[in-house]
Amino acid sequence: MIAASIRDTLRDHRGVAFLCLTIFVTSVGMGMISPVLPLFADHEYGVTRTEIGLAVGMFGIARLFSSLPAGVLAQRYGTRFTLLLGTAVNLVGATMVAVSFNFPWLIAWRFIGGLGASVYTLGVSVYLRDAATPESRARFLSLHEMSILVGQSVGPISGGYVGEYFGLRMPLVLQAGFILAALLVIFLLVPETGARNEGAAPATARRGPSGGGLGRRGALMRLLLSPAFIFMGLFSLMIVANRQGGRFSVMPLFGETKGFSPDQIGAFISITHVPQFFTTMASGFLSDRFGRKFPIVPATVLIVAGIGVFVLGDTFLTLLISGVLLGLGEGLAGPPTVTVFADIAPPGMEGVTMGLYRTFGGVGSVVGALVLGGIADLAGFAWSLWVDAALLGIAAVGVMVLVRETVRGRREGEGRMRGAPGG
Repeated sequence: MIAASIRDTLRDHRGVAFLCLTIFVTSVGMGMISPVLPLFADHEYGVTRTEIGLAVGMFGIARLFSSLPAGVLAQRYGTRFTLLLGTAVNLVGATMVAVSFNFPWLIAWRFIGGLGASVYTLGVSVYLRDAATPESRARFLSLHEMSILVGQSVGPISGGYVGEYFGLRMPLVLQAGFILAALLVIFLLVPETGARNEGAAPATARRGPSGGGLGRRGALMRLLLSPAFIFMGLFSLMIVANRQGGRFSVMPLFGETKGFSPDQIGAFISITHVPQFFTTMASGFLSDRFGRKFPIVPATVLIVAGIGVFVLGDTFLTLLISGVLLGLGEGLAGPPTVTVFADIAPPGMEGVTMGLYRTFGGVGSVVGALVLGGIADLAGFAWSLWVDAALLGIAAVGVMVLVRETVRGRREGEGRMRGAPGG
């Protein structure tokens, strides 16, 4: 039933289908470099673990600087322009990373690529929000994560193999090629978003001033001070920190010390995406049916369990089991977080709200790259991952205790959503 609904959605919304294709293509490229980038920085430039974490995390750190401006661009110029601009900038960054000749060059162009990817990702979120109705929002937004997962299921194991047999730089070159293909698909086949429902104004027309400046400032303050914004944002921050700092930085290096080869580490990262695809699919439906908070507790338990198995295990089997647990948990965690922000967006400020959501991800990349990498330098890999697990658990408790549901008020026809700004 879930798969049939997704198939019907993609058939009825061709622009969404082609957009998902671009997400898949760029994710293959990103996945290819995930198992080899830490090893490339280590072997090529001999830098510290903190600096390796920075090289991995710099891509996400760029969100701090680009997510909110990208939201403004989407409001002013539309989602198609935002998608094209972001992909083009990402292509330039990836190309320059592939020809990097020193560590500062690598860091600088990872940051540029991250700026572009952040603008593109924001455009995807707003595009899917515009294409959905409130009742189908979590399912539409989950298409973003599912497209990423399909690509990143293929990418890391391919990148690990290519890195093992053709050199650690080759996956970086291939990533640029995949981004170029995505840019062509967007340019030729992805139109501007249309109406959200019959009789509605086009998305670009809806995005404009929704009143005087004072009213917009008041709406923004209510948004920023709402428990849904603060605590779901912090939970999202820790999900990104776990992914960028834990799984993509600390874990590959820790795995190498345990004796795992690049292709085995690539298999670990790839296998996280297989179960994540199915739990992301399920989470979108569960969030629409039972409430946005419903998947949060099982997601957290599974991720913490995956971290524990990784730290304590030392065989390839335990490495794969850890990957499965991490994938199950992160798949459940993705759709609720982004959908809450889509729910609480004030009218006329959808792009800005989604930009703020992506900014939390940028902070998460900083936490993952610098904090977890720094702890690994000072106290070891195991301590770094245990701190990661503890902070994620604390963030989840904050969501469950302090955030009210955003979906019930919408279904009961209330004038405003519970848990939303001013609710």
